[in-house]
Amino acid sequence: MKLSVILPCYNGGATIAVQLDALASQTYAGEWELIVVNNGSTDNSMEIVQSYRDRLPNIRIVDAYVPPGPRLGVSHSYNVGLQSATGAAFVFCEADDEIADTWLQMMAEALASHALVTGPLDYTRLNEPWIQEMHGGGAQSEELMRVNHAPYLPFAYGCNLGLRRQVYETVGEIDESFPCAWDMDYSFRAQLAGFDLHFQRGAVVHYRVRHQLKAIFRQSRNWGRDSALIRKRYRVGMGKLELPHRIGTVLFSLLRLPLALNDKAKLARSLFDLGWQVGEIEGLIQHFIVPWFVQRQKSAVFRKPLSYTKS
Repeated sequence: MKLSVILPCYNGGATIAVQLDALASQTYAGEWELIVVNNGSTDNSMEIVQSYRDRLPNIRIVDAYVPPGPRLGVSHSYNVGLQSATGAAFVFCEADDEIADTWLQMMAEALASHALVTGPLDYTRLNEPWIQEMHGGGAQSEELMRVNHAPYLPFAYGCNLGLRRQVYETVGEIDESFPCAWDMDYSFRAQLAGFDLHFQRGAVVHYRVRHQLKAIFRQSRNWGRDSALIRKRYRVGMGKLELPHRIGTVLFSLLRLPLALNDKAKLARSLFDLGWQVGEIEGLIQHFIVPWFVQRQKSAVFRKPLSYTKS
């Protein structure tokens, strides 16, 4: 089974060589291609990619950005990569992570038996100790995460995702209206279409998270906004007092923030939680998610702040 590895890139010059080294070191003996999707990079990313042609002769570079139009997000890059792929199955990785040497082999073995697969994220190799402490074990480090609201399904992180062409032809393209949670939405759509999500323990991706406090807050805020958009898509209304409760939580968090100033891990965690709450408040307001007593869909009521559970 030929695999198409899809690697989106926007200004990844500082990290992409690590991922390309990992791709060049794969143990997989089967046929595969590497599609690097350039989303309008203005740094030396593509020069670095070009320098790997002797070690990765299966590289193709495709452009996701068409000037002078707007530069779209990573979900658009993945769609461009999918449209260009020639494999019987597709695997996703990203320019700031590092796949394990056996990742392609493990993904290929999983895709031989399962239509939709993912694997563990390792937070130890590419992140400083305080970042590891902030994230604890880390999401998807040992098993799938699951939303505790409709559709009550697990989901995969897009930086470690594999799917057969059959899934793509059945489910369709990634929804680009989700800037961040496109992978969660695609996981749900695929499962609702009848494809189970398999967790392949050997398919490890060394996952690099944000290391600047401002970037941690900004990313979490964006995830919170998309979390509200997910709720709108899957008809999960607000609890009766959810919005004022969330606003109160934000105010309380702001008051407690100075207590974490002397502990970088705690400060980062506090900013992450604060960003999520702020983003979800913005998303709930933006997407007009009405309370449960207006929707009259008690099965979809979610009175507490959104959280994820291990599957």
